[in-house]
Amino acid sequence: MKKVYDEIYAYIKLDDREAKIIDMPEFQRLRRIKQTSLAYLVYPGATHTRFSHSLGTFYLTTILSEKFKQLGIITDEESTYLKYSALLHDIGQFPFSHSLEPLYLEKGLSNKDLRYMIISKSPYFRDFFDKESIDYNKILDILNGNSMISSIINSDVDVDRMDYLVRDSRHTGVQLGNIDLYRLLDTIFYGNNNEIIVQDKGIYSLENFFISRLHMYQAVYYHKTIIGYELMLREIFRTIHDCCYSSILSVDNLRDLVYDSSISYWDDEWVFMILYTYLYSSNSPPYLKDKIRNFLDRRGPKVVYEEVSYNNEMKGGDVEIKELVDRLERNQIPRTSIYPIEEKIKILSKDKINIISKNNEINIIKYKSTLINHIPETLTIRRIYVDHEYAKRARDVVP
Repeated sequence: MKKVYDEIYAYIKLDDREAKIIDMPEFQRLRRIKQTSLAYLVYPGATHTRFSHSLGTFYLTTILSEKFKQLGIITDEESTYLKYSALLHDIGQFPFSHSLEPLYLEKGLSNKDLRYMIISKSPYFRDFFDKESIDYNKILDILNGNSMISSIINSDVDVDRMDYLVRDSRHTGVQLGNIDLYRLLDTIFYGNNNEIIVQDKGIYSLENFFISRLHMYQAVYYHKTIIGYELMLREIFRTIHDCCYSSILSVDNLRDLVYDSSISYWDDEWVFMILYTYLYSSNSPPYLKDKIRNFLDRRGPKVVYEEVSYNNEMKGGDVEIKELVDRLERNQIPRTSIYPIEEKIKILSKDKINIISKNNEINIIKYKSTLINHIPETLTIRRIYVDHEYAKRARDVVP
């Protein structure tokens, strides 16, 4: 038995096998990957890690699994594998979390693919699973949505989201992420096809959860400055790939790192090593060095166009991001200094939320006494950034 002190939940208890999992080098890697990517550039306290988040997700899973075991909903074995899955749900995260993942997605590799490789191919994990007679396929089934209990780990109201809302709120200082956590845990159940089922006495806690999720996306996860630096970091790595180190985004290289257990050192510190290497390299073009300096010195890109809408209701009509980018280029702003982004973020799926009221289960849309029906299902963000030295010129061009 091991106890780890957590700043949110106090002591988190792990049995011997769970403790062995967190002691593995691949899991220890998560200590060196920030939970909220580059958010610390705006919120200095946001230096917490995927390691603490994984433990927090495990803790909340333990509460729910005990509840569901007592109710006869899941078995002891399902509870055990559910807790392993909670611990390992982020084992495939990229350095700086989602900042660099889009570059690898273009190569056909997601963090879920990397998670699969680590769990199924890493020598440390394979040896551990063999010695402990653990069927890692059952863990992968839960994580990949192929199990009846997958929704506890991955759904609109799962333990992953519950923990990161509370944890990110604590470390950023943004109080919008505070939720009525234990009331929600006490009243929530999960159905088939990622359905969320909540007792009517927990409806206010569920409302609080979704409102907090929407506000945290606006205030933290898609904060205009944070996203600007993420886009800038991607452009730096693209440039390094194109002019200096063509294997830096190689999926085969990552696969080799997993097979020889070196993936443990592919973390945020690796990103800084790359930045410093090419900042001082004689082979780096001057514009790359300037961009790296600007990133390190916090002289990031500026927003010159922004539109935020809910449920696809765009205010800007049919103005295309590509058209605006072309206009900027025609005014002598280099394409490598322009960072467009257009993302549609899912907040909730109302068709998958049911309420138990007076022993009847009804869909949330038919349940009138709730704010949830007024919360948008999607948030769409369209922005264009340019490097800071071009900001004034760009604002004269873009409406």
